[in-house]
Amino acid sequence: MITVKNLKKSFGNLEVLKDINLHVDKGEVISILGPSGSGKSTFLRCLNYLEIPTSGVLTIGDTTINAKTANKTEINSLRKESAMVFQNYNLFNNKTVLENVTEALIVVKKLSKAEAINIAIDSLKKVGMEEKKDVYPKTLSGGQKQRVSIARAIALNPKVILFDEPTSALDPELVSEVLSVIKDLAREHRTMLIVTHEMSFARDVSDRVIFMDNGYIVEEGTPKEIFLNPKQDRTKQFLNKFI
Repeated sequence: MITVKNLKKSFGNLEVLKDINLHVDKGEVISILGPSGSGKSTFLRCLNYLEIPTSGVLTIGDTTINAKTANKTEINSLRKESAMVFQNYNLFNNKTVLENVTEALIVVKKLSKAEAINIAIDSLKKVGMEEKKDVYPKTLSGGQKQRVSIARAIALNPKVILFDEPTSALDPELVSEVLSVIKDLAREHRTMLIVTHEMSFARDVSDRVIFMDNGYIVEEGTPKEIFLNPKQDRTKQFLNKFI
């Protein structure tokens, strides 16, 4: 489903991703852990070309591109394979909840308005936000905004959903409602990569956990392997802060 080979990303002289290699099977849920500045969010953003990798080869679904030779058509094809859920929601404040979800369906997928509305309402039902379809984001709590953002992602029916710290902007009492929605999606065997600081959530929801530091994948394994018996000292140091 996803294969990443020798992915690197630099911003000027700063090398943020140094050599990332990863394979993700269809239906796998991968949590990505690591300290701030380790390259986690940059890695996700490179997967859908919100950041342009410096070098490396990416495959998502049926689309493979080489960062050094990728053209606009290839990049657009890769972007269509995934959907991103951002930590700060990225909703259009001048559009209703329903319009936020239908926008990409109409503009990107070229669906009719009626088709887009049917899909959007189904997606909003899944996250418990159908009753808010006609309101504007400014009237919603952070948790509700993030659930709309998740509905927007699943409406596109992507091969992969990328979550970039989906609860980091939320007040503590709103975190559980968003994590509950993501757990429901995991039960549907959707392929998901989740950058998170929620350790118990990562342990419960993941098929595999990745620990990143300093632009590398330092260690990966099952939740049991990573949380109960990490092999690398850096992983142990990081996890000790949460135990």
